[in-house]
Amino acid sequence: MTEVEAPPSKRFRVEDHDDDSHQQQLVSFAGNRDTGDVIRTSSLAQPTMKLSGHAGSVYSLAYDPLGECLCSGSFDMTCLLWNASGDCENFNVLKGHKNAILDLTWSNDSEHICTASADHHLG
Repeated sequence: MTEVEAPPSKRFRVEDHDDDSHQQQLVSFAGNRDTGDVIRTSSLAQPTMKLSGHAGSVYSLAYDPLGECLCSGSFDMTCLLWNASGDCENFNVLKGHKNAILDLTWSNDSEHICTASADHHLG
């Protein structure tokens, strides 16, 4: 594998040579290599995906612990659930808050999402 230097949170290409085959793989580097942070590969169809669907600004975004889903919480009072691989299709809309969703987190088993809203309620 070719050694590459990159500033924190930048995307770059790494050439991976496997015997006779040659392939390129997009990786995302988060943090500082000197501190032991890891390089992660992506299973997305494109290196950067535009997720559209919210009617307001997105205040919170989190992957589930299994890395299969992505949840976005917005000023529009909804959470959108996305597939975290392939074309990142939106597969569900969660509604119920009466004001902007400010934060969200997944349960450890990826079964539940806890949301905090400007309506002073947890969902």
